[in-house]
Amino acid sequence: MTTTPPGTDLRERRRLATQAEIEQVALDLFARNGSERTTVDDIAAAAGVSPRTFFRYFATKEDAALGANRAFDAALARRLEERVGASTSLADLEDCIADVLAALSAEAGSIERMLRVRCLVIEDAGLRGALLRLDAEQTVAFFARVAAATGASTVDLRTRVVAETLGAGLRAALDDWAARREQGEDADLVATYRRTCGVLRDVTTA
Repeated sequence: MTTTPPGTDLRERRRLATQAEIEQVALDLFARNGSERTTVDDIAAAAGVSPRTFFRYFATKEDAALGANRAFDAALARRLEERVGASTSLADLEDCIADVLAALSAEAGSIERMLRVRCLVIEDAGLRGALLRLDAEQTVAFFARVAAATGASTVDLRTRVVAETLGAGLRAALDDWAARREQGEDADLVATYRRTCGVLRDVTTA
């Protein structure tokens, strides 16, 4: 899943299209064979690129399936940059996340790819490990963005609690949404996230 910022030139759009194609192929192969039985050569051949080209886009085969997570993180980073110095509250940050989820939901194919990734990592230990590593890398930057958006001079205890609360709510919402979609429900991701935020608020004020 690749979110294309406005004003992207033709060369960059082609690069993003190639990246999205490799991601889609990787997801298809992982869903069919599992990540352990899928090689970089398999993904490259199915995508019609060389292994060398594959490694221009991704460091590992597992990374190729996590485009949804990277796209979400990049889009949220851009959204939070708009809030720097605005003394943003927890509710404001939840609105930022909901806005990004809504934008991704409106992008053709994006929501389906996000759902596939969420379901795959539940069953695939290799992908689950890769996702945990990516989350760990993104968390440091996310803490700094939350600090900047809330007016904190450093990543203090309050910033960590706010960021961890946001992360827990988002993960719970994604898991609930994926489970309901897998059961055949026409669950809406943004509505699920909003409901999760409400539940989290009830839990913390009880």
